[in-house]
Amino acid sequence: MTGVLITVEGVEGSGKSTQLLRLSEHLRRLGLPIVVSKEPGGTPLGRDLRTLLLTRHPSGEAWCAEAELLLFYADRAQHLAQVIRPAIEAGKIVLVDRFEDSTRAYQGAAGVPEHTLDRLHELVVGRLKPHLTLLLDMDPAIGLQRVEIRNLSMGDEFKETLFDERRLEFHTAVRARFLAIAQAEPLRVAVIPARDAPSLVEESIWRRVAPLLRNAGFTVE
Repeated sequence: MTGVLITVEGVEGSGKSTQLLRLSEHLRRLGLPIVVSKEPGGTPLGRDLRTLLLTRHPSGEAWCAEAELLLFYADRAQHLAQVIRPAIEAGKIVLVDRFEDSTRAYQGAAGVPEHTLDRLHELVVGRLKPHLTLLLDMDPAIGLQRVEIRNLSMGDEFKETLFDERRLEFHTAVRARFLAIAQAEPLRVAVIPARDAPSLVEESIWRRVAPLLRNAGFTVE
């Protein structure tokens, strides 16, 4: 049986974590072999890199887009070697919160040229592509409102706010890049309206996931 890689993408506040949890619980109830991970942070090294990438730097230094990009790819290289590739080779269903499309959207919106993104993708990821990418689409202004409420509810100990604090224009550019990827690869990327009720979003996701898993040889209801 061939393993399956499913990634979940979207702007801040689009509900990725909630829907990834719901999907993983559904698959576990079916008794399917799954691995759930995220980027950055899917390995011990990745957790250290996540802290660097998502929290405000104590020095106050503003990193250039290329330095940020290389740290994301360091996380991805370790994640691929330690988690993703072994799980796929073992025939498991791998669910990942953010992957290559986030790099294309976020670091591309930050000004990294396409040829640089292409080169690093070739070096680190190679020919591996998700079998399905679920793009939870939402107006970034609404997503950032959700994020603000979430961050306040988590208290002062929650520090992963560096990207949340960027201007709305940046997040609008990120969304545009996500949608451009979906338009270019409609067979891989499923655009899921994320403003619907969570149960409706979950149903939309399952309609895309179930046929993929059946075709890969998994038994699903």
